[in-house]
Amino acid sequence: MRLPAMTANTAKSFMNNVDHVPLRLVDPELWRIPGSGWPEATALKVTAGAWTHLQSPQPDKVEVAWARTILDVQRNHGATVLLSPNGWVSEANATVALRNAMKWVHQSREIVGDTPLWVNLTLDSRWLSDRTLRNILMNEIVESNERDWYLRFYWPEVPTRYGQVLDETILAGYKMLARDCTLEDKRLYLPNTALTGWIATALGAAGFSTGQSWPEQAFARQKIIAIKREGPPPAPIPRVFDSTVLHTMDYNEFERIRHLPDYKEYPTRFLEEIDADGHTPELAGLHYVAAVGNLTARLNDKRPNVVAYQRARKGQKFVDGLSAPDRLSGINRPLHLPLWMNLLK
Repeated sequence: MRLPAMTANTAKSFMNNVDHVPLRLVDPELWRIPGSGWPEATALKVTAGAWTHLQSPQPDKVEVAWARTILDVQRNHGATVLLSPNGWVSEANATVALRNAMKWVHQSREIVGDTPLWVNLTLDSRWLSDRTLRNILMNEIVESNERDWYLRFYWPEVPTRYGQVLDETILAGYKMLARDCTLEDKRLYLPNTALTGWIATALGAAGFSTGQSWPEQAFARQKIIAIKREGPPPAPIPRVFDSTVLHTMDYNEFERIRHLPDYKEYPTRFLEEIDADGHTPELAGLHYVAAVGNLTARLNDKRPNVVAYQRARKGQKFVDGLSAPDRLSGINRPLHLPLWMNLLK
């Protein structure tokens, strides 16, 4: 549960509906605090600003009372696993910044004792793509007594909304981090990563998070779109996730290609509802979550990287086999598939 995105009443209602789920995270998202260092940490919107824990900056030095407040807000809203009270970790003077962040983790461990606690850090993607930064991070992970690491990386702008990271250095960083965590018996969780997180999980990460909305699928710099000053705004593009090419595309394009030869259907109950009653963003979002859940379940295999490679290869084979008139173009092209195949080999 991403706390700042909800009102207190919505958060309570949501958690009441999932209180049977054994693993429940309540993310305070401290990187949102204005002045935290996150490049987009500007004035909070009304819903986020109503949360007391986001109304003042995190203290420069560790304060037991402040740490306890952040841990308590998670407990009070139904968390079964606590996230350390950490926000943005700057890549400038990285060793010192990470060491200071870990002081909050150590204090939190003293407060919670044996209660499950995950190290919760928010970092720029350069901590993945830059070898020096990645080594600093990995050294801290190896030297720490903490086993579970909940790491959110701020991506550069993703070219296609609801698309995937196309920066090969970032993808390689995920691979190396996932591999090293596996070797060191550390569990790596990657929030807000969508299918990029699915690939990282196939490569050794313990898990990832995604959701129906774009901000839940990608923690990334947002493209600035010029708004027309005259006339009505353009109609939103109806989108749907296609499990064959592992890509979210224009719904009309999806309807066209699903009837072509060699296309394989991966139905969900929500896609069946769309077929019966028509497309809605809500149903399309639920279909996406269900489809990604199915993909993730497939990774329960001795060689999950091979499973993911085979799915990516099948998707690319279908794309390559399309005749000239049927080829995918623009936002519908799954440009990430070749990158994934190279990564998974």
